[in-house]
Amino acid sequence: MKGCPRCESVRAWVLGDGRRKCQSCGRRYRWKSVWESVRLSEAAKEALLDAFVRGVPAAQSTAEHACADSRERFYRLMRACCVKYERPSREGLSVAECSSLHSRTRPAMRGWSTTQCVMIVNFTERAGLIQISAPPGGISNVVPKLRESIAVGGVLQLDDSNATACLQIQGDYVIAPMMTRGALVVCASEAFWRHTRLHLQMFRKIPVKFFQLYLAEACLRFNQRDHDLHALLREIMETTAIGELKPLLLGDSVRIGQGQLGFVPNACGASHHAAS
Repeated sequence: MKGCPRCESVRAWVLGDGRRKCQSCGRRYRWKSVWESVRLSEAAKEALLDAFVRGVPAAQSTAEHACADSRERFYRLMRACCVKYERPSREGLSVAECSSLHSRTRPAMRGWSTTQCVMIVNFTERAGLIQISAPPGGISNVVPKLRESIAVGGVLQLDDSNATACLQIQGDYVIAPMMTRGALVVCASEAFWRHTRLHLQMFRKIPVKFFQLYLAEACLRFNQRDHDLHALLREIMETTAIGELKPLLLGDSVRIGQGQLGFVPNACGASHHAAS
């Protein structure tokens, strides 16, 4: 909404220079939507939005009058809009550094003994909808269960509504391996994670600092699978201020996990959190 950045009131006068003056606090401000901030023609933006909805990668999009950098920026803006719409919890994503010291003495499923870091994703299912949320009991209780119950890349059902999954991290990238066989889906959480892995495997390597953008996109596609995604994304881009997305677009200023300054080191049996 076109609200005041100070008091969030939507009532404002439009000044002659294009700025707005809040009727509540008198603050003068500029408001530009995400859609208006893209310096492309309407036809090019519509073509890119249609390609994004169809799952066409930015590099393969055939939108005219849009260079490769413009296509990548437009896609990143749309994924940032997905984050604003889905509002995933920061505590729902954590990086765990696998300890080689305990890997020989504690049982572990496939992939854990050769993995140095993993991205832990926790989500909650309510009425068929998925929300990225903090794990019950904290991440320190989840990592040992993951090591002993599932392979890297799998999903573990914690209770009736909560589930936790993990993906391997190599350097500064999250690795989404190709699925070689169909998974047995028995609940909404497993259906969501299968949908997410199929979506992420198109990219193979995803920067850690932008991983929440790709995860929010997969979450939005799953939750809105029976709705018009094109109309929804267009509405979000037209009603969201570009200034609200700047922290998401920078990547390094978005903190994932616990703590005010990044990850909090915490020993937990076979693994511990990586401090950023």
